[in-house]
Amino acid sequence: MSRNVKHAIQSFVLLFAMLALATTSDADPLSSSLASHFTGQNGLKFIDYEVIEQAHADEYGSMRYLVMDFDLAQVTLDEQSSIHSICSTVLSDRSLLRTLSNAGYDMIAVSFDQQSQYDCL
Repeated sequence: MSRNVKHAIQSFVLLFAMLALATTSDADPLSSSLASHFTGQNGLKFIDYEVIEQAHADEYGSMRYLVMDFDLAQVTLDEQSSIHSICSTVLSDRSLLRTLSNAGYDMIAVSFDQQSQYDCL
C-alpha cells in the first residue's frame, strides 16, 4: 500500500474512534447506568428516560417519576413479562435504587410508546 492510502486509513480510524468517544461521553451517568442493565436482556433495548414532575393538590407536594423508554419491537417477551422483567431488574439493584432516591425520584415507570406507561410497584 502506498503511504497516502495508509495515512488516509489511519486518519479515518482515528476520526471514527474520536466520534465513538464523543458519543458515549455525551450520555449522562444515569442513562449509561440504566442502559448497562438492559444490554442484550430478552431483546430489551433501553432508549432513554424522561423525568416527569406531577403536582398534587394535597400536602404531599409533587411526585417525581423516572419513566424508562424501551423499544417494544425488539422485545422477545410479551408486554406484561417485559414490564415485570424491567421493573425487577431495577428494583433488585439496591445501589441504583439508592441513587434514584437520592436524586429525588418517587416512582419508576416503564414505557414502550408515547401513549402509555406502566408503574413499577
